[in-house]
Amino acid sequence: MVSQTDLPRDNPSATRIAMWLDLMRTTDKLLLAGLRRRIGPDGDLNAAYRQWYADQMREHDEVVERIAKRLAAAPQEVSHAR
Repeated sequence: MVSQTDLPRDNPSATRIAMWLDLMRTTDKLLLAGLRRRIGPDGDLNAAYRQWYADQMREHDEVVERIAKRLAAAPQEVSHAR
């Protein structure tokens, strides 16, 4: 993994964006390879991806809902600043 200290200070934004894009493409390839391994060579990769995405979004929504419930139950701080 590349840390902030591994990047030269004079590294232009375009280079950093290109590095980020390369990382995202690599991550996508790894995800698709994992799904392909799970469903086999004859499985429907698009359907597997849609199911994976739906599962991820459902999990995300559950986390957000739990956070919202905790925030709603927490005592409210009153600000006296004007």
